[in-house]
Amino acid sequence: MKKGFTLVELLGVIVILGLIAMIAIPTINAALESSRDKAYDEQVRTIVGAAETYMSENSKKLPSMTNGSSCCLNVDTLQKAGLLKSDDIKNPKYKKDSNEPLEMHENFDGSVVITFTNKYEYKYMDATCTNEC
Repeated sequence: MKKGFTLVELLGVIVILGLIAMIAIPTINAALESSRDKAYDEQVRTIVGAAETYMSENSKKLPSMTNGSSCCLNVDTLQKAGLLKSDDIKNPKYKKDSNEPLEMHENFDGSVVITFTNKYEYKYMDATCTNEC
């Protein structure tokens, strides 16, 4: 009697492996995308925190306490002030040759907008601004 596998057995194994791959690959991709989103949000919090520190050290540059008044800090300014390291401005969502706005830039190169509306609010935007504090 010959030892080995029949063609039907081999095809069965290939089908089972294909089904496992069809289930596993989308799940893995979703987990990777979720981790990139969390890392992106953490980087934004780090940049906003650096802006808050910068403004606490340079409080004279804060916008006036008139509702709606605002100014902004570019990420480059925060890095030059020593509040951000190069690792803090790496974009975890970066994908080479992507046309999506959040995936196009390897580093964060936007600004933190500081607006006064009964209190100072800090928000990151993915663009540089001209109304620097």
